[in-house]
Amino acid sequence: PEIGDALALGSTAIGQGRLLATTAQMGSVAATIATGGRRATPVLLRDRRERPRRVLEPRVARLVGDYMTEVVRSGTGTAAALPGVQVAGKTGTAELRRSTGDPAVEGEAVVDDPTDTDAWFAAFAPHRRPRVAVAVLLVGGGTGGATAAPAARIVLQAGLQPARR
Repeated sequence: PEIGDALALGSTAIGQGRLLATTAQMGSVAATIATGGRRATPVLLRDRRERPRRVLEPRVARLVGDYMTEVVRSGTGTAAALPGVQVAGKTGTAELRRSTGDPAVEGEAVVDDPTDTDAWFAAFAPHRRPRVAVAVLLVGGGTGGATAAPAARIVLQAGLQPARR
């Protein structure tokens, strides 16, 4: 599909505008970065039938993973931090049509309405030897750092617990 002008292209590059993604897609992005650029087909249960294929250069995945750890260490994703575990994550706040003044939506634009944003957080842990990747989407949930990152922390913590038999 055609994106249109340069402004729309730039907005799409940072996850704004008309970009749509599912939590499964964003979880797959986090897992791809965690595995050094190899994308595996997402599964709900452990399944080793298909080998991951490289979609990112390892150095690019490593660099993005390093940046993602900084997001959790000292950026907008600190609410996802776990004691003793290096978590890599990225927050996102998708502005919905009312807050952006999209003419396709009837009525007045709503400025600074936290319910007019979708909160995202995609993460994996531990950073260097990842075992868990997660993506959280809270529709109408405010900002990624304030609401989605704490939810992701709970999932990561549960996923990193030793298996019970």
